[in-house]
Amino acid sequence: MTSKNCFSKMLVRDLKERGVWLISSIILFLLIYPVQILMSLDAIASYMKGEEEFQSRITEQFSSLISFGNGIMYVAIVIMAFLLAMSGFWYVYSGVKTDFYHSLPIKREKLFLERYVTGILIFIVPYFISLILGYGAGIMKGAETSGILSLCAKGFVTNVVLFLLFYNLAVLGVLLTGNLFTGVLAYGAFLSYGVLLESTIGLTKVAFFTTYIDNSRLSQVFEGKFGKLSPLYVFDMILSNNKISMKDVSVVFGISVLFLVICMFVYKIRPTEAYHKSIAFKKLQPIIKVAVVIPVSACVGILSSEIVGRNFIWYVGGLLVTAVLLSFAMEFLYYLDIRECIRPKISTGLILGMLVIMAVTLKLDLIGFDTYLPKESRVKNMSIYIDGLNSCYDYPEGAGEMYGTVPFLQNTKIEEFDAIYQLAKKAVAIQKADKVTADSEITDSEITDSEELYFSVCYEMKNGKEVYRGYCIPKDEENLKLIADIYDNWEFKRQVLPVEYVKEEKISSLEIADLQSSHDSELSKETIKSLFKTCKNEWESATYEQLSNDKVLGFLRFYLDYDRENGDYDTGSRCVSVPVYSSFQQTRKLLEQNGCKMMTFEDYDKVERIEISQYDDKTGDLGGILNVTDENQIREILEALYITDNSEIFDISTINYQIEVQIDWKSEVFNNTDGFCSCYFRTDEVPEFVTKELEE
Repeated sequence: MTSKNCFSKMLVRDLKERGVWLISSIILFLLIYPVQILMSLDAIASYMKGEEEFQSRITEQFSSLISFGNGIMYVAIVIMAFLLAMSGFWYVYSGVKTDFYHSLPIKREKLFLERYVTGILIFIVPYFISLILGYGAGIMKGAETSGILSLCAKGFVTNVVLFLLFYNLAVLGVLLTGNLFTGVLAYGAFLSYGVLLESTIGLTKVAFFTTYIDNSRLSQVFEGKFGKLSPLYVFDMILSNNKISMKDVSVVFGISVLFLVICMFVYKIRPTEAYHKSIAFKKLQPIIKVAVVIPVSACVGILSSEIVGRNFIWYVGGLLVTAVLLSFAMEFLYYLDIRECIRPKISTGLILGMLVIMAVTLKLDLIGFDTYLPKESRVKNMSIYIDGLNSCYDYPEGAGEMYGTVPFLQNTKIEEFDAIYQLAKKAVAIQKADKVTADSEITDSEITDSEELYFSVCYEMKNGKEVYRGYCIPKDEENLKLIADIYDNWEFKRQVLPVEYVKEEKISSLEIADLQSSHDSELSKETIKSLFKTCKNEWESATYEQLSNDKVLGFLRFYLDYDRENGDYDTGSRCVSVPVYSSFQQTRKLLEQNGCKMMTFEDYDKVERIEISQYDDKTGDLGGILNVTDENQIREILEALYITDNSEIFDISTINYQIEVQIDWKSEVFNNTDGFCSCYFRTDEVPEFVTKELEE
């Protein structure tokens, strides 16, 4: 009993000594909860009162502020954790005060807990009181409280556990250092070191590994394994999802308890004379030096290389110079003696040696990142994203997850993946050859789209692991044959075609665009649906060879009603644009039967004049303009023309965008060029007379 009373008296005495911090905490929490809630709800009432959504909006805002959606609270936790840790254990930075406290007839563990618990009380008590006041403020402003009380309790428990985590880290930072400056650096390092490691790895992959693709599961700071070493990862989870499970809270609490045990152990063995040192334990100095210098030097080296166009010499120079300067700076921080900076250190030599080994390993890809190819027997399924094919499709908004390389790979799986695997195998063989010759610094200017084929794959292993890679291979006949096999595989086709994501019952109207015009059709909904079915069937049956030797004549733009049952409240419509190829005979026939015949490149006799414009590559200004009226020349031009929109899906060569073609149709033909499809030549198919006359 005497021991308990003594501990209670110590807490009360410490609270009195830290009264300024207690008052500051009360004021801060009053601003965060009741004041902010009143201001926020009054702001909503000022512009929404009387509207149907007013009650739900004010309740939603109140629920967010009182539980997981109060961003200011998380900033306060990070700052208050450090300030309360520093105010409680400030005396360890003073020799006189340390001698005084440690001379008291009290065990170090008890002395530690007294200062430690006081800091927690200064946080929890004002927080709890302000939370009650904030809850009352919400009730006073008319917010519905059904279910909010339990949400409020979960938010309170979660925030307290988060505070304990940051508070323990801050205390540990104070105990491991000997002055305020290094104490602040230690706390900042605990919070951000995981982010630093994650960023270093991400930058390294982009800079050195040619097959690396921007995979959200690896590249984003808080989604990789090293990013989770940062306590800020927990905040990211809450702020991005507005929730956190109690299981996660339990894990964070367990980690906090572990750090508390470490703090008590460090406090017990901390030398009293450490108050004048930057780092309280000398043996930690080289370890901290290595842990900091290597990732920072790696980042600076990569940034130096990127500035001059990924030059390896600049990477090595930036790497080593940064390592030397930062090593000197840390030695000066440790000893505050310039002579110690220039004195050779084993840790500095170790750092430089490790960085040289790392640079050589990355240059030659000794870890085999670019040449990775799992055994086919270990792969469960694969997915592939082909540049120039996937990127040209126009998906409806309901299939938004299909846009972008990584989302497409994540949402499409192919079990019959032999052709994809063979394509990846050929690409890996090229990577191995490049590594042997060390020829990995090819600039983009040396590669043209007409010579190279870019694609990305995802290997889903039988053990559940997913591996993403991006490749570049020659666009030769053998590789295009594999692309054809992939496209003609129904597993791939049904997942890549945009028509597979259109619900027929949602189609409301149709717009037709061809060489001549773009206009809304006056067809009935039933006819439009029949037209969609016909076009869809022809798309599904079309082969790669058929489409690669065909031309797009125009587009059918199907407009879809918003699905209000699933929360779509936009007043407009969604649209999916479907290319129509010349080989789509059934679709063209149905259009013609309903008075919507599409103009083709064979309608020479309906053209009045063709105007050809050329733009200067350097200035971008309009140069030569050529007017063509000769029937033979018109015919030659039309035979060489292509529509750009979605027409390059199966294109082997490139489009010459410097030469633009506009077709004027004869007066007896309906002529509305508003929204007509732009036409261009392929680079190697510009008629000779056009090139000659434009040059003149």
